[in-house]
Amino acid sequence: MDVYPYKMVPLLKEKIWGGRNLERLYHKPLPPGVPIGEAWELADLPEGASTVSNGPQAGRALGDLITVAGDALMGPTPLSADRRFPLLGKLLDAVENLSVQVHPDARAVGEIPGAALKTECWYVLASNGGAIYKGVKPGVTADDFRAALATDDVADLLMRYEVHPGEFHYLPAGTVHALGAGVVVAEVQTPSDTTYRVSDWGRGREVHVERAMQCIRFDATGEPIPGAAGDCLLKTEYFHVYLRSLSDAVCPVDVGRPAVWMIVRGGGELRTDSPEPHVTLGAGDTVLLPAALAGGEFVADGAAQGLEIRLPPF
Repeated sequence: MDVYPYKMVPLLKEKIWGGRNLERLYHKPLPPGVPIGEAWELADLPEGASTVSNGPQAGRALGDLITVAGDALMGPTPLSADRRFPLLGKLLDAVENLSVQVHPDARAVGEIPGAALKTECWYVLASNGGAIYKGVKPGVTADDFRAALATDDVADLLMRYEVHPGEFHYLPAGTVHALGAGVVVAEVQTPSDTTYRVSDWGRGREVHVERAMQCIRFDATGEPIPGAAGDCLLKTEYFHVYLRSLSDAVCPVDVGRPAVWMIVRGGGELRTDSPEPHVTLGAGDTVLLPAALAGGEFVADGAAQGLEIRLPPF
């Protein structure tokens, strides 16, 4: 099958803590009157799969695209254990605080039936005086944490960071964390939606204290960030993340294995020798570049930046 850059249609997720910023900042077509907290920009999960918006494969779900395109899309990159695309990319709009939560690491996955490992990272797109919570303060023990849960004072035990656009934070599996009110981020993660709420700021939703306590690593802080140097923001065994300047007159596209671009600033036109030779991209758009794509160039309209996510083998 001929391959080309696949621009994706996001899945919009209503959340109690969401708002309308994805519409205001990125022109996402949000349903009226609904607080949208997440746009799953690239997803292939049982809970939902994104679809192609452009070219001959428009309307095809990502999982079906993998079946049809095979190695031309994936190259040497392995699928996840359940034969799905091995990455999940999102935009998150936190008008209110997200729950204090944790995701399982490999040890916890081995202990909890049905759990899936979830390591993630955040690139801050906008912040209205917002903050994030990431890891427990030094010296906090499991007993301290349980005592704070009983009085709903757990936020006092967490590290709090005021954040600004352009900052990057790593959240390895096992790190207790929360995205704070007023922050919009691009999130890159392993393909899992396994989340255990520790506390929900008194909103009354279900919490999962015992499962969360199985997962929390009290030494996990997300610092230092592995592999960070130059335009490389993070290297994990699951994905590498780069912040690429796309504002040169011509930015070359070099794949050989699938890559994902999430445009975070500006825009332009991706030009390739393919059935879809010209793909227009703007801030908030995500495009999947197949392994067999025969190179190309990105011509920016002006200042432009994008997150480039590379997949294994490295």
